[in-house]
Amino acid sequence: MKNRMKMLCGGLVVLLASCSSQVTHTNYYFDSANGNDANSGTSVQTPFKSLAKLKELTLKGGDSVLLKSGTVFTEKLFLSCRGEENNPVVLGKYGGMAKPHVKGNGVDTAAVHIFNSENLVIRDLEISNRGDAPKAGLLGLWIELDKFGESHNMVIDDLYVHDVYGSTVIEKGGGIGICIQNGRDNDSILNRFVGMTIENCYLKDCQRDGIKFKGYWIRKQWNPNLGVVIRRNVLDGVPGDGIVLAGCDGGLIEYNVMKNCPKTLPESEACDGIWPWCSDNTLVQFNVVSDHKSIVDGYAYDSDWGCRNSVFQYNLSYNNDGGFMLVIGTNGWPEDWCVNGNIETKVRYNVSINDGLRNYLTSASHKDTYFSPVMHFTGYTQNTLVENNLFYLFPKPEPQIDRTLFHFTEHDSSYGKGDVFENNYIYAPEMTVAVKEEKSADNKYSGNKFVGSLQIPAAGFEKQEGIFNKSLWYNAEDKNWDILLDFLKDKTIPINGKELKVLDVIGAN
Repeated sequence: MKNRMKMLCGGLVVLLASCSSQVTHTNYYFDSANGNDANSGTSVQTPFKSLAKLKELTLKGGDSVLLKSGTVFTEKLFLSCRGEENNPVVLGKYGGMAKPHVKGNGVDTAAVHIFNSENLVIRDLEISNRGDAPKAGLLGLWIELDKFGESHNMVIDDLYVHDVYGSTVIEKGGGIGICIQNGRDNDSILNRFVGMTIENCYLKDCQRDGIKFKGYWIRKQWNPNLGVVIRRNVLDGVPGDGIVLAGCDGGLIEYNVMKNCPKTLPESEACDGIWPWCSDNTLVQFNVVSDHKSIVDGYAYDSDWGCRNSVFQYNLSYNNDGGFMLVIGTNGWPEDWCVNGNIETKVRYNVSINDGLRNYLTSASHKDTYFSPVMHFTGYTQNTLVENNLFYLFPKPEPQIDRTLFHFTEHDSSYGKGDVFENNYIYAPEMTVAVKEEKSADNKYSGNKFVGSLQIPAAGFEKQEGIFNKSLWYNAEDKNWDILLDFLKDKTIPINGKELKVLDVIGAN
C-alpha cells in the first residue's frame, strides 16, 4: 500500500511539473493595410489594424507584438509592459524582410514611446518623426521611466531611425533619434536601467542628436544606470551629439560609426561625437568618428563634466573640424551636485588623422583665433593620461587654420592640473605647436616622439629623423598595438579626394 501511494504521489509530482512547464505565450499581429480592429489579432489571418489596440492588451513574458513587414503606421506606438527575466516581451515584425514603418508627422513627441517597461526586446522597426517644420523636443524612439524604480534587461536591436526633425537648439528641446530617459530632477522615486543594450541600429538625418541618455546627473540623486552597452550602431548625417552616456556607471560604447555630420547647427550649439557626461568608469573603444562640422567644439570624442575613470582606447578619428578629443571639467560646484573636475580620464592607443580643420572665427568662443587643436583640455581636468596614441597631421588646407596639438584653456575660472602625456607619436609636416598650457599646472611630458616640425616644450618630446612608420611606434611586446592594428585593417579614409588605407597612412604596412 505504501509503495502504491509513493507511485501515485510521484506520478502527481511529475504531472504538476509537466503542467507548470507548459508556459503559454501569445503573438499579437498588426497590419495597417489589411487588418481590422474587430479581429482577435492573434494570428496572421486575423491581425489588428490600429496601434491603439495596444492599450487594451495585457502583455506577459513571452508575448510578442508584431507589425506586418513593409506596412506603414501613421499613428503613435505607445507600449507599457513587463516581461520576465529570460522570457521578454518582443516588439518586432512578421511576414517579410522589410521593416514596418512607424511614421510620425511631428505632432507627437515620439513616434514610438516605451513607458515604464522592462524585460523587453525592440527590433526590426523603421521609425521616423518629421513635420513641416522643426519641433522642439521631437524624438524618434523614447524609452522613459517615471516613478518605476529599476527596469531590467532592455534590448534595442536593428532599428532604422531617420528624419527626426527636432530643433537645432538644445535649450529649446533639440531633437533626438533614440532617447533613453530614466528620470528628472527631484523625482520622489529614483529610476534606473539595469541592463540596457542598443545595437545594430542605423540613424540617418536625425536632428539634433543621435543616441542620448537623459536622467540623474546630480550626485545627490546619484542612481546610475548599470550594464549599458551601445555597440555596432551607425549615425549618418547627425549634426549634433552622436552618442551621449549620462548618469551611468560602467557603460560600454564600442564599434559605432558616426559620419557625414552636416554643418547645420547655429553658433550657440556646442556638440561632439561620442562622450560620457557625469558618468563613471565608461569604456569607449573601437569606434570611428569623422567629418564632425559643428561650429563650436566638433570633436570626435569628449570626456565631459563630472566624469571619473573614463577610458578611450582603440578608436579612430579623422577629418573632424574641431579635432580628435575634448577633455573638460568644471570646478566650484557643491559636491552633492557634481563631481568637481574631470578625474583620471585615460586616452590610449587611438589614431587621429587630419583632425582640427576649422577655417572660420566664431562669436561663441575663441573669438580672436581660429581655434581647433587636436586635443582641447578646458577647466579642471585632473590626472588625465594620454599615452601611446598616433597623431597624424596633414598640411592644413588654409594658412589661418589652427596648428596646435594640445591646448589648455580656462573654464569656470579653472585650469587642468597634473595631466600626463607620454609615449605618443606625432607626424607634423608643417610647423605645429606641441603644447599651449596657458595657466594649467604640473603637467608631465615624456617619451613623445615626432617626425616633421613641432614646436616643443623644454622636455618630453623628441624629434626623429626619417619617415613616420611602424618602426617608430610599434612594440611587439605590447599586444595593445596588435589589437589596434586588427581593428584598423579594413579602414579607409578620404584625404584630398583620394581614399587611403589607414594602415598605409600610419606606416603599418
